[in-house]
Amino acid sequence: MRKYTLLFLFFFQVTWGFGQTKSQPNSTWQTTFFNSPNTILPLLIDAALTHSAALEINDAEKEIANKNILLARKKLMNGLALNTGYGYGTMLNYIDGAQEVNQINAFNLPARAQYNVGLRFTLSLGELGSRRHEIGKEQLLLKQAEAARKVGEKEVRKIVIEQYQRILLAKTELEHYQDALQTASVNKQIANKRFTEGDLQVDEQMAALDFHSKASLAVTQAKNKYQTELYLLEEIIGMPIQNLIKTP
Repeated sequence: MRKYTLLFLFFFQVTWGFGQTKSQPNSTWQTTFFNSPNTILPLLIDAALTHSAALEINDAEKEIANKNILLARKKLMNGLALNTGYGYGTMLNYIDGAQEVNQINAFNLPARAQYNVGLRFTLSLGELGSRRHEIGKEQLLLKQAEAARKVGEKEVRKIVIEQYQRILLAKTELEHYQDALQTASVNKQIANKRFTEGDLQVDEQMAALDFHSKASLAVTQAKNKYQTELYLLEEIIGMPIQNLIKTP
């Protein structure tokens, strides 16, 4: 009969304890973070997109594809060459018709310098025929890089939203276990008092102490999970959450 009385008092104190629990006021950034998802989620997503290393790789691939397209279009210029030359010595001046030529030594002429400049363009038919296909291939690689970035952005948004939901759940669990710990603390005090007065058996007091110990451990575990989820989100966005939210 005594055990049933203890259980009745225990559940009564549980209800009383939950009724007396008051939530601690949050700071301004925490209020915005937990109560305004439509405001905080776009900020978190933008920060995560900026911090994403995978998207940086996509941007580099797009830049490479653009460069390759430019190179493919200018490939015809590889067949264009500028030739220059310089010579000095005895040579016949064909412009001067009055110049006499020594029949015995035709090189017995005045020494002079001569320059020449010219352009040369050569292109194989294979290069000419493959140029269009080469440009088309690089354009497809560019589209592929752009599509990969869109997929990466979608994945980042998904990761941020899921992590935000995990934080909300972890916070709810923490508050639940904190309330349970407050109730267990009240029951522990009542059990100790009744044990001192001789109204409670040892095993009943030990049950109250065990409940309090388990509730305390549950709070510690829930707090650790909550903080870990916050740290993971900060790792995703690349900055502390409170720095992201502008507070008045």
